[in-house]
Amino acid sequence: MTNVSPAFAISVDPGELHFNAAHFITFDNICENLHGHNFHVRIDARGDNDADDLVVDFVLITRLTAGICAELNDKVLLPANSDVVKLEQRDSLVYISSYGKQFMLPEDNCYLLPVSNTTAEMLAWYIGERLLESLRQQEAATNVGELEIAVEEADRQWGVCRRVLKYGD
Repeated sequence: MTNVSPAFAISVDPGELHFNAAHFITFDNICENLHGHNFHVRIDARGDNDADDLVVDFVLITRLTAGICAELNDKVLLPANSDVVKLEQRDSLVYISSYGKQFMLPEDNCYLLPVSNTTAEMLAWYIGERLLESLRQQEAATNVGELEIAVEEADRQWGVCRRVLKYGD
């Protein structure tokens, strides 16, 4: 028998971890056209097993992530921290301008994200931050050493954010 410690992980990719949303991204001094996707989310958590031999409960992580996805569903996702996308909220509307393009949308159709660009990678980061905050509130992150969130924007095209945590973080 060896003295190598086992590594444990869970992977959650159920059908309810999805949202339909519109977005655009900016790159190379252009602003894409506003367009939509059927986004899917996968969660991987690695760490030590607890006294019940769990890294983190599947049901809990699925429920918390599904709640985040529900908030994003049927929204236009906008980058609130962009240097190249200007957002102005007034009269229940959001005025958006970037690289010569302009949009005007009802405020309740929009979801302003604390990101600089609404790429799949940054959507994964945002979902991961929200999930980690919720896991901490539930005191369920103590055994998680790494959390990886993947957002599928198109068939087999994933944006991924991996976060290495200090245990108890």
